[in-house]
Amino acid sequence: SGYNPAFLTSDAQFTFSIFPLAGTNIGFNNQNEIQSLMSKLLSGVNNDDEYIDIVKSMVGRPTFNQRLESELLTFTYRSHLGFLNFRIVENVAFSASVKGPVSEFMILPETKSVVVDEVQNIPAQIVHYREYSLAYSTPQGNRKLSAGIRAKFYFGKSVFSSEISGAIRNQDGSYALRTLGKGYISLPESTTVNSDGTTTGVPGITSIGSYILNSGNPGIGVDLGFKYKITPKLAASLSVIDLGKISWKTNLNSKIFDGEYNIKDTSITHRFEKENEIITKTSDSVSFTNSFSNVFNLTYVKSRFSTPLPVTVYAGLNFQIKPTIMISLVDRFIRLKDMNHNTFSVYAKFDISKKLTVNTGYSIIGNAYNNIPLAIQLNRDFGQVYLGTDNLLAFVVPSVSEFSGLTFGTCFYLFRKRDLYDLPTEIVPFHKPKKVKKVRNSGRILKETTDFGYPGQN
Repeated sequence: SGYNPAFLTSDAQFTFSIFPLAGTNIGFNNQNEIQSLMSKLLSGVNNDDEYIDIVKSMVGRPTFNQRLESELLTFTYRSHLGFLNFRIVENVAFSASVKGPVSEFMILPETKSVVVDEVQNIPAQIVHYREYSLAYSTPQGNRKLSAGIRAKFYFGKSVFSSEISGAIRNQDGSYALRTLGKGYISLPESTTVNSDGTTTGVPGITSIGSYILNSGNPGIGVDLGFKYKITPKLAASLSVIDLGKISWKTNLNSKIFDGEYNIKDTSITHRFEKENEIITKTSDSVSFTNSFSNVFNLTYVKSRFSTPLPVTVYAGLNFQIKPTIMISLVDRFIRLKDMNHNTFSVYAKFDISKKLTVNTGYSIIGNAYNNIPLAIQLNRDFGQVYLGTDNLLAFVVPSVSEFSGLTFGTCFYLFRKRDLYDLPTEIVPFHKPKKVKKVRNSGRILKETTDFGYPGQN
């Protein structure tokens, strides 16, 4: 139901989950570099070289996507009118598109030439927010059409949204990388005093409590979805998730990223092709990363702003081959300005037993083609447990895996009706005798039994 509110359902009248078992979903591409960075940071290594490796790897792919979703609490109620669900989720999403002719020329040694005055946008967005939502879906039953809606209230914690662009400029025969644009930022900062008496704002969370409980950046959104049974065995579904935005009003630290990086004349040559001026490297010393931390001349902007959230569209087609096997085709399209991302998957769901369901298949995630998803759901009397991955190969053969993902969670059934009846016996095969509660010490009957006695009773 997180991907389509029309799928909201419950095997029990009341279903409840709470962190850390409620559910967590982690997904990221560029697996090798991310794991290397995390390993070095955890071991105490923290310098520009580590971030430069990440930037270099990002330049080599069209998009860069990371996501973390963690459910803090979820509660579902089933009635004859439909299903209601209340949910609290912590979200962190990072998208960027650094690939382009200018960035490749400045960062990758193997890229030798670039067109002068060709502008490249460098979009990026990293956002952390908490979501409170209330969802409703129509009863399932034998209806052909099921629909659902989820109203969402967002509270932003931090954000960085880039409108930065760059180009190689010819300035009276000298060449330089010129950057322009604003980075919209809402993030706590601590002030440090420099040796010359000036002050500098350094991003940092000084109080975890005030950061997590910050409610000064509100937003609203909505999820819409439906499911339609074309035939008894064939069904189609469509949903739109996170159609909304957040208004940022606190910890405003936006900056103008104007900067200039001069390129040595001895490191390049230039020529003209069809009215385009092209410069070519003659030395590997042309590298933006050589002075990664000192390129931009930052100017603060404290005005309020708003950012749209990545809108996700899911389209699916399910075919029930037999009662225990279903085939699904699913397309997921993430819409974010200049950073669109698409995933296509083919799944097969196997109901191994009433207690075990397995889902596996093949998926194409962006430009990553080696992806084998696998999910297992265990149904028990107390509730359900699920564990899955977007790409099993990321754990089995990491060297061939570009994308990695993991999801897991548990839900519990509340207020379950107790089975007060014994199993039928040879004496009473068509009747299940009711269990009689007794006072533990004396053996007296705690509650009167029914007026209808067992066979043979007086």
